[in-house]
Amino acid sequence: MTEVRALKEWMGRLRACFGATAVAQCLARAVAGMSGTRACAVGVFLLDQGGGALLLEGRHPCGADALAEPAAVPAWELDDPLAFSVHGGKPCRVGSELYAGLPASLEALCPDLAGDIRSAAVEPLVAPGDVVMGGVVLASRGRPAVVSEHVRIVLDYAAAILDGAVFKSRHRPLVDGLSQDCVRFEREARDARERPENIIVGTSESIEAIRSMVVNISASDVPVLITGETGTGKEVVATAIHNASSRRHGPFVQINCAALPSNLLESELFGHRKGAFSGAEAEHQGLLRSANGGTVLLDEIGDMPPEMQAKLLRTLQEHTVRPVGDVRSHAVNIRILAATNMDMRAAVEEGMFRRDLYHRLALVHLKLPPLRERLEDLPVLARHHLAHLAVRYRRPGLRIAPEAWAALSSLPYMGNVREFFSMLERAVILTGKESAALSSRDLLEGESERKYGALKLNDLVRTYESSVILEVMKFYDNRTREAASALGVPIRTLNHKLSRIGGTQVSMAGLSDDSHCRSRRGTHV
Repeated sequence: MTEVRALKEWMGRLRACFGATAVAQCLARAVAGMSGTRACAVGVFLLDQGGGALLLEGRHPCGADALAEPAAVPAWELDDPLAFSVHGGKPCRVGSELYAGLPASLEALCPDLAGDIRSAAVEPLVAPGDVVMGGVVLASRGRPAVVSEHVRIVLDYAAAILDGAVFKSRHRPLVDGLSQDCVRFEREARDARERPENIIVGTSESIEAIRSMVVNISASDVPVLITGETGTGKEVVATAIHNASSRRHGPFVQINCAALPSNLLESELFGHRKGAFSGAEAEHQGLLRSANGGTVLLDEIGDMPPEMQAKLLRTLQEHTVRPVGDVRSHAVNIRILAATNMDMRAAVEEGMFRRDLYHRLALVHLKLPPLRERLEDLPVLARHHLAHLAVRYRRPGLRIAPEAWAALSSLPYMGNVREFFSMLERAVILTGKESAALSSRDLLEGESERKYGALKLNDLVRTYESSVILEVMKFYDNRTREAASALGVPIRTLNHKLSRIGGTQVSMAGLSDDSHCRSRRGTHV
C-alpha cells in the first residue's frame, strides 16, 4: 500500500514538471526514492536531437551545480550498458568486474564514487509508439539493484511525459513561428473583413476597380454619381463610400427621390417652417439638415423634379439649405451621393435633367457593371449569400451542386445581383432541409421554360461549348495555338469553331449577342 501511495505521489509530481530537464531530475529522485538503499546513485540520460549522444539530464543525489553542463555519453559505443540498453530497448544488468574500468555512463554519473561502484542496472525509457527517449542508470556498490514493477510504471509514465516535453522544446521555434503566423493571418483577415470597401463582393477586375475607387475617393467630400442597372448594388457602394470616409461616425441618410410626390419631396429634403402650408403644424428641419456631419444618398436622382434640381444645385454650391416658408438659409455639412439606373447623359440631352447639376454630381462617376459582364463573380457571390441564408434558415453547409454552374453562368440576369440572390433564397426555401446542395432544377425553377424551352439539346451544347472556347481564348490572350493545346483540339478545329462563333447569332432567349453568354474565368466549378 505504501508503494502504491508513493507511485501516485511521484506521478503527480512528474505531471506538474515543465520541460525535459525538470522531468528527468524528478524521475531520478522518484526512482531513487522507490528503490530505497539498493542504488547509491540514479542517473537519467536522454538522447540528444541528433541521436548521437546521451546527455545526463537528471541525477540523484545531485549537487547545486552538478548538472550545469550535462555530461555526454556516446550513443553508439555499445560496450557501454547504457548505449546497449537504449538501442536494444531492453533492460541491462552489469557488474564492474567485467570491465577494466567503469563504462562512460557510470563515470559520468558517479565521478566521486568511481572506486565504490560494483554493478549497475539500466532501464530504457520507452514512450508510446516504441519511441526510445533514453535510459535510467541505477549504480550500486554491491549486486545490481532490482527494479520493481512500480518503478517500471513510473518509468513508462515519465517516458510519455518526456516525449511531449522534448517535442515541444525541440520544435518550440517552429511552433512559436506558426503561432505568430496564425495570429498575424487572423489579424489581417479580420482587418480585411472590417475594411468598408470589402462589403462590395466580387473578385472580377471591374469590381476590384470599383473597390479601389471607393478607397481613393473616401478621403474627399466631393459628390459622387453612382449609375448602373437595377440590382447592381448601388446602395452597397454608397454605404461603402460613407463607411470608408471620415464621416463614418455621422449619419447616413438614404432618400428615394422617386418614392415621394414632388409636393412632399421639397419639404422632406429641405424642411419647412411651421404654418408654411396647410398641415405644417410644426417645424421640420428636413432630411438634409438631419444628416449634418454625415452623408446623404439621393437614390433615383434621375426622377427628381426640375424645381428640386435647382434647389439641390444651390445646396451643393453654397452648402446651405432653405426650408419651405423660410427666408433664411441654414448651413449644412453634408456629402451628397447620387444613384440612378437612368442614362444621365441622355436625360441631360433630352432636357429632363439639368446639365449644370449633372456635372456637379458627376465630378466622380462610378458606373457599376451588370452581373452578366462579370460572371466570374458568381461563385464568390453565391458563397457570400448562402452563408447568410444558412444562418437565417438554419441550413448549415448550403452550397451549389457543380452541375448547376453551367446553367447559372448562361442566364441573362436582367435583375443582376438582386435577381441572383432572390434565386438562391427561393431555392433554399423550396428545397427540403435534408438537402444542402442546390441543383440546377432547384435554382432554375420557373426559369428553365423561359430560358431553355425553345432550344434543343444540340443548341444548348453548342452554346456551352462556345462559352468555354471564349473563356480559354481570353485566358490565353487570343493565342490560338496555346488555346488549342489547352482544349486538346487541333488548331484547325479551333479556328473553325471560332469562325462559327463569330459569324452566328446566339439564339438563346433573353440574349441579344454572344457577349451575354460569355463565360469568364472562374465561373465553371
